[in-house]
Amino acid sequence: MKKDVFQNCPTYQSERFEIRKMEMKDAHGLFQCYSNPQAARYFNGDCCGDDFYYTDYQKFLECMKFWESRYQVKDFVRFTIVDQKQKEIAGMVEICPSYKYSADGSKIGILRIDLLPEYENEKMLNELLTLILEHIYEDFEVQAVLMKAQRYATERRNILKQFHFVAAMDECNISFRDYFIRF
Repeated sequence: MKKDVFQNCPTYQSERFEIRKMEMKDAHGLFQCYSNPQAARYFNGDCCGDDFYYTDYQKFLECMKFWESRYQVKDFVRFTIVDQKQKEIAGMVEICPSYKYSADGSKIGILRIDLLPEYENEKMLNELLTLILEHIYEDFEVQAVLMKAQRYATERRNILKQFHFVAAMDECNISFRDYFIRF
């Protein structure tokens, strides 16, 4: 029987992290990430009409409500990343299964990972990507994963290469720079 992540959202766990569906009670912890100018350098707001950097808590709450509404219409899932060792929210993952950028009609999982600066390093990214990639293909029924890593995001780019991501412009219908894809 197929899983439907929009009916029963999974929770993923590694030694350090728990990745679970975003809840409104996560707002304060998530705001620490989304109001951090260093973290904001790595956010991906392409095609979203927002850069996701918030200094107003109420506006951030409105954004979270919007994210929840997109889950309800089966557009994407916003997951909270919990550091189980530190007992704090480390950031957020978004997975959006989409045909939008596919060159061959296959479904691609658009992946966003937004982290507090202390988690923006190869060790943490490696653990998070290992956990996500273990589940994303089957749970979201995607044939590829697409992720942005800006030129200055050297640690992200290094990790993406280790996980066999390649430049996306030659592999799918995306006109933006700095995207990488893994099949």
